[in-house]
This record gives sequence, structure tokens and C-alpha cells, in this order.
Amino acid sequence: MKRIKVIICALLICISAAPAWHVPRAYAQTQTVSATVTFRVVSAADYQGLKGARVIVVDSSGRVITSGLTNSNGVWSVPLTVNSDPRFDGLGVVTAICVANGYNENVVFEVPVRQGTVQPITLYPVKPKLRNEASASLGQLHHLDVIEIVNKYASQMGLERQPGLSGESGYAPWGPNLKRAE
Repeated sequence: MKRIKVIICALLICISAAPAWHVPRAYAQTQTVSATVTFRVVSAADYQGLKGARVIVVDSSGRVITSGLTNSNGVWSVPLTVNSDPRFDGLGVVTAICVANGYNENVVFEVPVRQGTVQPITLYPVKPKLRNEASASLGQLHHLDVIEIVNKYASQMGLERQPGLSGESGYAPWGPNLKRAE
């Protein structure tokens, strides 16, 4: 019996001293991003702001985190705190669903949560005898964020860059070939 107690104590000590990589991801601490995001909703008919359009903000886990109505200029600003997206450095993303009377819905995926974000949303008027249904668009990710994600995953895959263009400085696109072992 004493031997079993010693074994159990030894196992408990080993488990408690396990390295951090052994901790399941669900228990790992998640970084968050906080920023005020501005939504600018316009009509596709005349590109004027739409007053009273509702914007529903959904986080990456599919949970509605907030909702609000646009002002007389078609603008609604909201402070958001969301989990940092591991694909980007210091950036969170949400999905925005926008609805307004007389207009078809628009779902905007990958809306960046970073200070200074202004996300335009264009709604198309409902028209008789046409296919009136929701549309989808992509959020206003900054071109440097797009370059960052391409660089991150192309490097991770071990891809080679294409030859740079004559007169073009600073950036050469990635190609499909894997780097050769040296």
C-alpha cells in the first residue's frame, strides 16, 4: 500500500512539473485587441449614407458581441475588444452583418479590429423581379496586413520568391516552388 502511495505521489509531482507545451490550447492565455471600429453604410444607388441601418458584429467564435444603428450620415462607431487573430500580428477580426429597410443584406467577413479602421458597407436596394438576397464582401484589410499574412505562411511553407521585376523595389511575389535543400 505504501508503495502505491509513493507511485501516486511521484506521478502527481511529474504531472505538476510538466512543461507548458503540455497545457491544452484551450487553457492557454489568449491575447486580445481593443479598438474603435467605424462602419460607414451607403446605398449602392447613390452612395449616400444610410440612416438607421443596423450593423451586427459577430466574433470569431460566432457570438454576437454588439449591434447598433447608423446615424444621419450612415456612420456607426463602436469600441470592440476581441481575441487577437493568430494569423496576424496585433490584429483581431470580426464579421459584420448589415441590414436596412428597403435594402438587401450584406455580410462583411474579416473586418479588421485595429485603431483607425473605417469599414465601408454598400447595400443594394430591393428591386422587384430581381434576385433579392444577401451579398458578401471582404473587410478593409490594410495592404501591409495582407502582405504580412502572405509572407508568414509562404515562409512557413518554405516557398521561394519569384525573381524581382526590373525597376521594382522592395517586394518580389512568392512563387509556388519550394526552396531547394542547401
